[in-house]
Amino acid sequence: MISIVLGSPELAFRRALGTALGQYGELDVRGHTGEPERLRQLIAIHHPSVVVLDVRWSRACPDLLGLLLASPAPPRLLLFAHTLATPEVLAAVKQGVHGCVPRDSQPATWHRAILAVHAGEPWIPRGLMAEALVNLKQQIRMELPASASMEQLTERQRGIVGCVARGLSNKEIGRHLGISPTTVKTHLHNIYERIGVSGRRHLALHALGDALQQKELR
Repeated sequence: MISIVLGSPELAFRRALGTALGQYGELDVRGHTGEPERLRQLIAIHHPSVVVLDVRWSRACPDLLGLLLASPAPPRLLLFAHTLATPEVLAAVKQGVHGCVPRDSQPATWHRAILAVHAGEPWIPRGLMAEALVNLKQQIRMELPASASMEQLTERQRGIVGCVARGLSNKEIGRHLGISPTTVKTHLHNIYERIGVSGRRHLALHALGDALQQKELR
């Protein structure tokens, strides 16, 4: 089962979406709310796999996405908006949300998007991702030290970097690679020191920057 919590100021929409998702046997909507603070409480209570969130909350509560993404075992975040062509959606993509869908998408589209982000795959329109990458490239070049290089890492360390870039927690990385969360933490400490980054966010940015650089060299 894929556990889900919904967050939106529109009660009628939350109820309608919850009912639509309930027709799919593998989806379990465990709660919904119209208040950001209550959303955090529901997440703490239910530990959902996926949080479906109205993008307007990223403007009303600027720290909300960052807090959810930085939590020890972060849920997958799927945002929705009336239109994806907004600064809030682009900023959310750059911040690391796992997917974005138009608010008026059909139930089948919502279903596919939730399955994708739960599996660790992005669900973001190509045009939106391209625009985010253009902005991120400039940010990466400003933030990363010139000496940082993925070539300095072992194959196991590069695998861990890839998992971090996908938003996996230490526990999830350990399960994926067959090692303990403590071993993952040790590897991350060594990775930070070896390539000169200060945390998961900069490490994910570094991984993206390295991938973009390799693509440009091809």
